[in-house]
Amino acid sequence: MPRHKPPSWLKRHLQLFCFIVAVVVPTLIVSVYYFTIAADQYVSEAKFVVRGPAAQSQGNLSSLLASTGLSHAEEDTYAVQDYITSRDALTELVKTQDVGSVFLRPEADFWSRFPRFSFHRTFEHFYQYYQNHVEVLLDSSTGVSTLTVRTFRPDDSERVASALLVSAENLINRMNERQRENAMGDARKEVGVAEARVQQVAKEIAEFRNREALLDPTKQSVPMLAGINELQTMLSRTNLQLSQVTTSTPRSPLISDLRRRAEALQGQITDARSKITGTDASLVPKITAFDMLELQRQFADKQLASATSSLEAERLQSERQQLYLETIVRPNVSDYPAYPKRLASIAVVFACLCGAFIGATLVISGAREHRIA
Repeated sequence: MPRHKPPSWLKRHLQLFCFIVAVVVPTLIVSVYYFTIAADQYVSEAKFVVRGPAAQSQGNLSSLLASTGLSHAEEDTYAVQDYITSRDALTELVKTQDVGSVFLRPEADFWSRFPRFSFHRTFEHFYQYYQNHVEVLLDSSTGVSTLTVRTFRPDDSERVASALLVSAENLINRMNERQRENAMGDARKEVGVAEARVQQVAKEIAEFRNREALLDPTKQSVPMLAGINELQTMLSRTNLQLSQVTTSTPRSPLISDLRRRAEALQGQITDARSKITGTDASLVPKITAFDMLELQRQFADKQLASATSSLEAERLQSERQQLYLETIVRPNVSDYPAYPKRLASIAVVFACLCGAFIGATLVISGAREHRIA
């Protein structure tokens, strides 16, 4: 049975018909949407930079090692960028700026507004929509970040961009406070330990004085030692007189008196020395114990002074290392819409459809040649 052949005119114009259906008609539909339905969108742009402390001079090796990684300012800049495009920033905008109504203006078309038919009314879908309308880019050569916000009204874009800069500044302030607390936390702890040690040593010295009934055994031993020296001087004079009298007048009645006096002085000296040295009740153990307490107090005082100095140094250092966000260009109120880019979008759609049509045509032609072969 002979195979039915399509009409020759259909064969000649089939490719043109397919091109019209697959390329021209969708392009016309997209053109109608962009020129008659698509809502104007306005962009507000701001530029800012995150600044930190001035970098200290480093050696060549330190500079080489530092150049292989990111500086603290760059790291904090990326942190600010991630925050601006984060769920936390969106949550803050919902609370303070009612950003949900910003993307649901009456002039917004069905495809551009939120929620549209392809999105649900969940926060997660709203966050995906938000990421398409808020963008932050960093110029690594200058360190300047550019924030762009796109909405359906110029004042809405400016208001949302300004709110995002305020939220970014609040984030920097929180980071500064956290950095300051981390830097000074250990120093405060050391000061607290040193103060507790000083108080403990002072308490032990007070208990020693009350227990021994001595304010300072070292100072109180000074007059006792002076008395012993005076007694020794008197004993030396008495022994000298005794020697002279014994030599000149061996039978003098003064000899017995001088001997008794020398014995009495020697007894007083021995008794006085026993109060300073000797048993545990003497002053030497008490002086030793008091000297140890005094040494501990001096060490505790020095430790407290060092810890206090370190705390003050950390405070000054944390103030010098403070970060801040400096706005270079404030958010602007756009005079004309930047989106949609109608001609560019239509050209992209037309080019994509043409590419798909040509690819499909080549595939079909190849399949026909393979079947004929």
